[in-house]
Amino acid sequence: MGRNQDALALLNDAHALFKRLDARSELVYVDGQMAELEATYLAVVSEWGHSIESNDTYTFGHCERVAQRAIAVAQLLGFDEHAQTTVRIGAYLHDVGKVRVPPEILSKPGKLTPHEFAVLQMHPVWGIELLAAIEFPWDIKPIIRWHHERHDGSGYPDRLRGDEIPLSAQIVGIADVYDALTTTRPYRPALSRERALTEMERCRGWWSEPVCTAFRKSLVDPRGAEMPVPPKQHIRVTVSLD
Repeated sequence: MGRNQDALALLNDAHALFKRLDARSELVYVDGQMAELEATYLAVVSEWGHSIESNDTYTFGHCERVAQRAIAVAQLLGFDEHAQTTVRIGAYLHDVGKVRVPPEILSKPGKLTPHEFAVLQMHPVWGIELLAAIEFPWDIKPIIRWHHERHDGSGYPDRLRGDEIPLSAQIVGIADVYDALTTTRPYRPALSRERALTEMERCRGWWSEPVCTAFRKSLVDPRGAEMPVPPKQHIRVTVSLD
């Protein structure tokens, strides 16, 4: 956890530096270096997301699948490239706060007690605390804190309602629910796509109408069929995290 935080802090500093260099027209290679830097950034964040899941066979790959589905929805809603990157990174790290949730709660096969559920509901807040010292080039913290908020005001942790919830958080939230329903969990087997959509239709008030419509379209739209992760690229930077 500490090494991931240090790596992201250094990448943030590098990103800010390249942004400043970009204003100097004589530096013709800055755009290419920025692209490589952002690809490296995505690789670090993706691996951090995978490391969060590494001890849980039930959720391994969850962040990657949520990111792919969320990007498909964001594209259909007309998000530009910067906003799509925000959604992708927010999706990779949306569950980072679960590292503070006891494993016996995360992997409990039966129904959670009210106390256990209250602990689980703290993970968006804990995620923000863990990332508090990192200033990201993308506005991902609203996604991490509010991906469990619901349009009808029944979500957590802040009971936001309607347009108080950023679209980016709603997008990651709806992708998160779909993946949870369609994968095996300790407390139930995976649902089919049709059964999952039926369950989500019953909870349609959790998300705005545009988000619901774009999400359903993403399941059949060819743009949402495959969202490959950017390949890892290397920049000539030597970093020591010891």
